[in-house]
Amino acid sequence: MSTNKIALKNKKHFLSIFHSETFMCYLLSLIVIFIIAVIISNPNKYGGSITQGLSLFFIAVLPGLLPFAFLTRILTSLGAVKKISYHLSLITRFLFNTPGISSYVFLMSILSGYPIGAKLISDLYLSNSITQNEAKKMISFCTTSGPIFIIGSVGSIMFGSVKIGLLLYFSHIISSVMCGIILSGKRTKLKDNPIPTRLEIPDNLLSSSISNTIESILLVGAYISIFFLFADILTDIGIFSGISKLINSIFEILGLENIADGIIGGLFEVTRGCKLLGTTKTIFSVCCCCFIISLGGLSITLQSMSFLSKCKIKAHYFIFVKCVHAILSFIVCLCLCLIFSKVVF
Repeated sequence: MSTNKIALKNKKHFLSIFHSETFMCYLLSLIVIFIIAVIISNPNKYGGSITQGLSLFFIAVLPGLLPFAFLTRILTSLGAVKKISYHLSLITRFLFNTPGISSYVFLMSILSGYPIGAKLISDLYLSNSITQNEAKKMISFCTTSGPIFIIGSVGSIMFGSVKIGLLLYFSHIISSVMCGIILSGKRTKLKDNPIPTRLEIPDNLLSSSISNTIESILLVGAYISIFFLFADILTDIGIFSGISKLINSIFEILGLENIADGIIGGLFEVTRGCKLLGTTKTIFSVCCCCFIISLGGLSITLQSMSFLSKCKIKAHYFIFVKCVHAILSFIVCLCLCLIFSKVVF
């Protein structure tokens, strides 16, 4: 084989690497090795990042998530959900073009928060209670945060005001309903679900519900703690600070300062972003907080997709839905802030 042919073959092989999964594997491996090296350089600090994330999970997330995750799993397994939601089918069909069972998922989602809505949609799909198309419609209004986090943690603790927490919560829920109506899509004729008459208790109901709940909760806690670690690493190597300075320079022209850190942090991990925005008690910071709660951030997206992927729902569609919800929530929150500004602020 001539030297030119060998060179050409090597060149083709080299270029093919950039168009294959091999390149992504190499790139991801380098990133992981870099992260490991950073952690080793300061293990005490980054161990503290994990501890901080877990602490926030146990204090702000777990108390509201655990009982609802367990009880909703039991209700779904018993089949009682179908019987409860049957009588609400007229409302959900009219508003969202979804079956009555979506009312149950919506109620549990607004009461318990992320990622219960996504988990229930996945459970219903896997039990053949809803179709993939119905699951896609349901994520537009059934993947929300809950009152314990928004009112209790964000409003009362981070902003120091229960009134702000209530305003954030109602803005979040109203906009989720609006999002569901807007994204309901073309009206299709839904099958008439028969009224369930007999409920049966599955074998090992308690043990299977507990194991399923523990698996789901550990997944959420791991995501929160890992993303706290990643956020601190990105801050230390200057990525967050560089983007933050750029955005802050724009906000300063508008008379709005110290907002960028919260927005950037919220795009990555919503709890961290809310905590940063809570240091600035203004109408704009409250609206931005409502925006990132509805958007969910990268951490919530990955948590939700760990369940929704079982419904064959693509990540880009979920992100699109959450962007629509976030924009609507900002607008609704701004309107409510202007209306109730004297009462809330």
